[in-house]
Amino acid sequence: MSAAERFALDDASVVVIVGSGAGGGTLGNELAQKGIKVVCLEAGTRLTLGDIHNDPAAMSAKLTWLDPRVGSGDLDPKVPARICKTVGGTTVHWAGAALRFQPHEWRARSTYGEV
Repeated sequence: MSAAERFALDDASVVVIVGSGAGGGTLGNELAQKGIKVVCLEAGTRLTLGDIHNDPAAMSAKLTWLDPRVGSGDLDPKVPARICKTVGGTTVHWAGAALRFQPHEWRARSTYGEV
């Protein structure tokens, strides 16, 4: 399959993954390795090593998702999301946050089965 292959909108054999970060990129690779057709949608651009600088202020403008968004909990939706809008998502920049797993995350395999 080439990177430019097109699929019909009603093709139920294709898995569509939104985001190519740690979760989406890994899932897409695992499914493709098993012969499943995968389309990964990404909102951002692809950065090269030349685009990345050791300057947090300069990189913030390139990486921070500033689009309007809907959130949950106490976070004010006007606060910029510290997630990267780029191919690879937050794997391009890790803020050092390692949140605890929620109870439903421990049940993924028993609920959905093997990938």
